[in-house]
Amino acid sequence: MKIRVQAEIILFGVMVAMLSYLALISPATLAALAIRRKMPDASFSGLIVLYATFIVIGLSIVIAGFACRMVCKDVAGAAPKSGRSD
Repeated sequence: MKIRVQAEIILFGVMVAMLSYLALISPATLAALAIRRKMPDASFSGLIVLYATFIVIGLSIVIAGFACRMVCKDVAGAAPKSGRSD
């Protein structure tokens, strides 16, 4: 693949990661706050929002990786094959 195509795929992955983060962070934060209200004396109560943020970041990276892989396969399938026969 050419450098331009790879740069576009990486840019696409970054944009997908950002959009998935924005879509997931609000529900995760609300769920973490609900858990904190339900169990205020738990040992993880003070850091539950931070844990939820790390989980959302990880999920966003996985989603972006999967999307990049799908786009990369699509681009590789659309690219003309060389004239060699194996």
